[in-house]
Amino acid sequence: MELNYNVKLEINTTPDTPDTPTWAEIAKGFSNLTESLNEVLYQASYLNDQGWGSTEVTGGQFTITLTGVRENGDPAQDYIFSDDVMYQFGEARKTKLRITRNEKAIEWPVTLANITNGGGDSQQPNAITVTIHGNGAPVLNPTA
Repeated sequence: MELNYNVKLEINTTPDTPDTPTWAEIAKGFSNLTESLNEVLYQASYLNDQGWGSTEVTGGQFTITLTGVRENGDPAQDYIFSDDVMYQFGEARKTKLRITRNEKAIEWPVTLANITNGGGDSQQPNAITVTIHGNGAPVLNPTA
């Protein structure tokens, strides 16, 4: 059985220096991980199928949604929720993500979206959310 805590996520916190990335693990404070391929479908019904349809997967975009609580001082969270990222758009939201699962890694150019810092009951930690959107295809990196 694969458990979510065995999936290692890392984010490059220095995207302005792509030749020397600084990888920070995305883990502390995050308690829920949801992955999706957001597949693009082509659906059609042909005359010879007697009313039955067919589906082809023609594309997609990988996303990860993370939720949890704010942990100040954690390098990954401090990067994601920094003013330079959270309150900016375009290139400020772009970086790279590395996902390691079963000793195999992939790296992906990504965009950080739907960043929510704070919320919840008064006596509870600040609830946080971020969705990480893949940009293009991943790069297989089995030596990471």
